[in-house]
Amino acid sequence: MASRSPPPLPEAAMEAYERAGDVVRRVLSAALDMVDEGVSVLRICESLEAEIRRLGARPAFPVNVSINHVAAHYTSPPGDETVVPPESIVKVDVGAHVDGYIVDAAVSVSLSPAHDALVKASVEALREAQRVVRAGVALGAVGCAIERKVREHGARPVENLTGHLIERYNLHAGKVVPNVATRGSGVMREGEVYAVEPFATGGRGYVAEASRAFIFRLTRRASRRRARGLADVIEYIRSEFDGLPFAERWLLRAYPRERARECIARLLKRRIAEGYPVLVEVSGAPVSQFEDTLVVTRGGAVPLARTLEIL
Repeated sequence: MASRSPPPLPEAAMEAYERAGDVVRRVLSAALDMVDEGVSVLRICESLEAEIRRLGARPAFPVNVSINHVAAHYTSPPGDETVVPPESIVKVDVGAHVDGYIVDAAVSVSLSPAHDALVKASVEALREAQRVVRAGVALGAVGCAIERKVREHGARPVENLTGHLIERYNLHAGKVVPNVATRGSGVMREGEVYAVEPFATGGRGYVAEASRAFIFRLTRRASRRRARGLADVIEYIRSEFDGLPFAERWLLRAYPRERARECIARLLKRRIAEGYPVLVEVSGAPVSQFEDTLVVTRGGAVPLARTLEIL
């Protein structure tokens, strides 16, 4: 439930968040129209990222298009030939920022009635979380509300996926929003901004890392020795992507494909960058996700993408 009192953020920051939220909402709405059987996943990723830029924001991370038992972190690599399979459930996770103020939100598209209940579980869990969130509420209480609502719809929450605190130019700023009841997880403070993202499944409710990673982030400044042969690429990544996650295909604007692939391999080997492995549900069961970014006030939550309004 949105607060009637002004959010406790500086006016310029709130304006930037609202602009980013408007962009994300419009892009997710486009995703709902675009996702269908046989559509190229690469086309979805690149079209939605281009739309973020066209609308005056910048991607906060590569668009994630995660299908069926793939829960998160799949974005197309260069030349990806993956297409949306029939009767699948497709999660589209979008992030945009304006001057570093990030909004992160997601929807699930069901291409089979078999997945409709799973989608409903994560929708209603997000709705319940938005009702519960306010300054002073324990993060574990939000997780409890999410878990209860998911189970009411005959599904299980994904226990080892969480929402997260967001700060300027920092997508994962430390505190997490569990999807299950927990204790000792801290409380929400007035003025904090959280991505809240219930995941639901009919499987075991855990994810594991796959061997592949298509999303990367620079992790630290490198010495001249460590950066040898990579200084130009590191500078390009820092200047173009604002320290936020990026995809290999984004480097193709400036580098040939083989050079981009080689550079990422060397950045990972030298621990200048880290990868975000694709996450899969351990029992192979389909997963649903809905997400919004919420500003915490004393009166409640202010949803920035207003994800639930586009359904």
